Amino acid sequence: MAIAPSSARSQIAGLYVHIPFCKTKCTYCDFNCYAGQNHLIPSYVEALCRELETYAEAGRQASTLYFGGGTPSLLAPEQVSRIVETARTALGLPSGSDVEVTLEANPGSVDEAYFRAILHAGVNRVSIGIQSFFEEDLRRLARRHTVQEAREAFEAARSAGVGSISLDLIYGLPDQTLAAWEHNLTEALRLGPDHVSLYALQIEEGTPLARQVARGVVRPLEDDLTADMYERAQEMLSAGGLERYEISSWGRPGLRSQHNLIYWRNEQYIGAGAGAHGSLSGVRYSNERLPARYIGRASRGEPTVVEQERIAPEMERAESAILGLRLEEGLRDADFRARYGVGLDELYGPAFDDAVGQGLLARRDGAVVLTDRGKLLSNEVFVRLLPD
Repeated sequence: MAIAPSSARSQIAGLYVHIPFCKTKCTYCDFNCYAGQNHLIPSYVEALCRELETYAEAGRQASTLYFGGGTPSLLAPEQVSRIVETARTALGLPSGSDVEVTLEANPGSVDEAYFRAILHAGVNRVSIGIQSFFEEDLRRLARRHTVQEAREAFEAARSAGVGSISLDLIYGLPDQTLAAWEHNLTEALRLGPDHVSLYALQIEEGTPLARQVARGVVRPLEDDLTADMYERAQEMLSAGGLERYEISSWGRPGLRSQHNLIYWRNEQYIGAGAGAHGSLSGVRYSNERLPARYIGRASRGEPTVVEQERIAPEMERAESAILGLRLEEGLRDADFRARYGVGLDELYGPAFDDAVGQGLLARRDGAVVLTDRGKLLSNEVFVRLLPD
């Protein structure tokens, strides 16, 4: 399968590059990533660059670049540079310092020299997957790094000159207490991050964690305690100078994730690499998942896309409404009307009124926003907006 060319020569989109390699796979992870296949990385990078060139042929232009995984920091700096340069030459990714290029990094696999090298390669933002500041949590999640290595990774990135550093933390872990979660937030703030992403633990089907839950070895945390953790995070991160701009994201002024904002505004993005997903010209698509098969397809000049679907107009509007409500600024009627030619209340008026009545939504300055209660029960709002 091949994605149809864009109608305009300059069709701007975010660029997500998936690096599906890990040293070990975490117990909770259901992402498309594989341990024990790192020997494929050199040929994978070449295949990935060939895929990027096919989007250039379709007239695409990249506005941001995000290396996700997996563990992108397993790439050598020269391999990072090769991908960045291909994005610049083939997809017109601007080279200015204000163009966001993010790389996810795992503690224990990086040092100051590595960060200096990827800065030279064009990366200017790093997202470090710390997850917890308790050794026991890290072991139970099958994370390979220690708490000390997490701190050292952050300090190494800062010493190398990385100007925008984000941290990932997971809450709602089995047996986690509110005090333990407060400790994690305190330790994260002590490092002085520019951005923090928080994720409530999800028990994903097919993961080792899901099997542990099914056997009764692990018991999920109660929803009320998980909600308390989220509310406490908002209090502490706000007091620490970080502004919530999306349900799970806090950043210092001027340091929001520009790439992730593309997702939340339901704009176009290229998904490149094994198992990557993209959305272009009203078509949602996904690539071949297995790295070796992906490499083979790209090396033979065959399309790497194996699934695609055209998004129905009513679904696209609903997805834009749902994603927009995740943002702190909410969903502006004027913006929605300019994009789709129809107002929010014409499509969702009764659903909005019902959610307002239940204290889940509020109307404010021409926008509809989730209340604090609505952020905790957001799925109850979102499901009302989906087409029948």
